[in-house]
Amino acid sequence: MDIDQQGNVETAFILPNELIALFLDELDVVSLLRCKEVCRLFNSVIATNVQLLYKIELFFGRFENGRHCNLDTVSRLRACRQYQQAWNNLSFPDSRFVSMQEGHAWELSGGVLCQAMRSGLSCLQLPCKIKDIPEREWSINDFGFEIRDFTIDTSQDLIVAVEPVGIIPNLSCKIHMRTLMTGEHHPMSSVPFVTHTPSSEHEELRFLIQVCGSRVAVLFQELADEPTCELVIWDWKSGQQKLFIRDADLKSFSFVTENLVLVGIVESDEAPPRLDVLSIDNFSGAMVQYQDVNYICGLEYPKMKANVIDMLIRSEPTPGWSPSQSLRIPFFFARSDRIFTITMRVSPDSNSTEESTVLIVPLSTIMAQIELTHNTPKRLVPWRKWGPNGSHMLLRNPSEVWVCYVYGMKFIQLLRWQKGTRARVYDFNKYAARRDVRNEQTTEPKLLWKRLGMVRALSSRCSAFNEEVYTYLPGRVAIVEVMPSDTPHDWEAAMIGEDNIVVVSPNARKYGYIAM
Repeated sequence: MDIDQQGNVETAFILPNELIALFLDELDVVSLLRCKEVCRLFNSVIATNVQLLYKIELFFGRFENGRHCNLDTVSRLRACRQYQQAWNNLSFPDSRFVSMQEGHAWELSGGVLCQAMRSGLSCLQLPCKIKDIPEREWSINDFGFEIRDFTIDTSQDLIVAVEPVGIIPNLSCKIHMRTLMTGEHHPMSSVPFVTHTPSSEHEELRFLIQVCGSRVAVLFQELADEPTCELVIWDWKSGQQKLFIRDADLKSFSFVTENLVLVGIVESDEAPPRLDVLSIDNFSGAMVQYQDVNYICGLEYPKMKANVIDMLIRSEPTPGWSPSQSLRIPFFFARSDRIFTITMRVSPDSNSTEESTVLIVPLSTIMAQIELTHNTPKRLVPWRKWGPNGSHMLLRNPSEVWVCYVYGMKFIQLLRWQKGTRARVYDFNKYAARRDVRNEQTTEPKLLWKRLGMVRALSSRCSAFNEEVYTYLPGRVAIVEVMPSDTPHDWEAAMIGEDNIVVVSPNARKYGYIAM
């Protein structure tokens, strides 16, 4: 860079500030922040340019810009700052009680709470004033069959609903693709449904359903002491079956990308549980046992001394999700950053009381191990190589029913021992945590969040592992006050969305939400 005879950088520039801002806008945010330290001119240009400031705010909040919003950049910047301030202050001014329907299936995804009503659905779009999202209710009265379970994808106006047909030994399941707004057959699907015939000898099945772009995956799991699971993935638009794994070792799954799937594996021998990454393109669609699967890499847990009863992987939203265009949202959660929560329920040999651990793993940790694998199939990664410095483990017992306790980089748990009026929220956005540290020196009152900035040992009360388990993952944690219950029954679980927190009381047959 040229400087003048007095050594001033600023006077060497004869370009107008608007043109300098255009050049700076080509930089990534990390480079842009470094440019602020170069000279007073760059600092002034960045500090007074709305587009550059908005770009920085999106970075710290881990947001993507909404492409279909009509707001100008000034209004988007204002909304983005208000939104982050609301999360910093845990400010949720809107609240409402919602009656629980008689159906047993429900879903919370993309800011929409759906409840099954035998052959129909009751839907509620949760509001967010900062993003100008209104509350909206609608119902789909009759799908033509009784819904056993379902999931939704608001970005594609899609409902995937399971209809069991027949009885054992002639039980089959139809997987219907319908529109979320009307319940009609989805116009992007060439077939109204796909069919799978489980090999189960049990009438009762549990379903785990997830949509990612053109893929729909269903895990069929027996409700038995030693259940066999069947994971089937289709291209829901063409109806073509892409993957079919049948094995008792496979416990759960979640999409990493549209082509990559993370599966939880608990083998019967002395090997520790694993998180394996599979490529859908490596499968033909024909049924295979897991021993014949060439997974990309397997991330091992610490050595166990307890029997694993169950494992559940959750991550929301899926990587292909984006807000509905009709909402015209100014910004939304960045798909490049999210966490996976792996809840593992175990029965220690020395203790009849079950324990639950929650392992929180960011997408970046998984992708780093995929990149290191190259072309070596079935690469096993010991815990010490990936876990201690790329995850966070808690001794927690989240709800086994109300499982939407993770969204983006946040995880929530209701503190039931405090009568269900408070919840603990973890936020693993490391940039928000770093900004908190800086703001603590200049802001009053003191921030509600505490930084997770040190290596953390798992609670000494945990007896699941053979070794002391240490983990480190930057982030922050805070206690949030949820809405008080209006019945003698306390709230029993908390769920989290992008703009809201939902609490549940099955005994009172109620939901409640607090929203920004």
